[in-house]
Parts: sequence; C-alpha cells; structure tokens
Amino acid sequence: MSGNFKVDAAFSKHATYEGVYIKLFFGKEDNDRLNNLEVYIVPGFQIAPHIHENSTEFFYVVSGQGEFLDDTEWKAIKKGDAFKAPQGMTHGLKNTGSEALLLFSTFSPANR
Repeated sequence: MSGNFKVDAAFSKHATYEGVYIKLFFGKEDNDRLNNLEVYIVPGFQIAPHIHENSTEFFYVVSGQGEFLDDTEWKAIKKGDAFKAPQGMTHGLKNTGSEALLLFSTFSPANR
C-alpha cells in the first residue's frame, strides 16, 4: 500500500502510563501539522494530568466511559463525546467504567 494508507498500526504500551496503550497512525514524519492515534485505557487506569506546551489535543470517544480533566475539573465522558485540550491546558483521562475506554486523538501541530 502507498504512504496514504496505514494498515500495520498496532497498539503498544504507553511509555509512561501503566494500563494505557497507544496506536499511532500518522505522526510528524508524515505531516508536521497534525498526528493522530488511538488511545486505549484499561478500566481503573488513567493518563495523569499533564500539559502539551506546543500542541492542542482533540479527542473523540469511540467506546467506553470515563472522565476528562478540563484544566481543574474532572468531567464525565462517554461514547460519542468530542472535546479538546488547548495548548498549555492541564488535562488527563481516567477510565471509570468496567470496559476499555477507547479514544481517537489528534494533535495539532504534530508532537509525536
């Protein structure tokens, strides 16, 4: 397949967070303006609060439920929800459900 298709993406353990897996589709080597990935969070695990100084991160919940830290407030999220973390905003994700929390994430500009 050509470089326009990503058919070999696979989940790998997140380098920092236990119980979190990521599947990178297109990164900064493909396009410096954005990258996208799937994020899989096991029930009871989380991505701790953090900040992206140089990118805005957009999310879409594919399945599951949890909470999103919107700067200072944890907000409930569920399948079908979309939200963002602007540059410099503290954010995090928790899986509070009994099933995997699966999100599609896009960074702009690319940071991975």
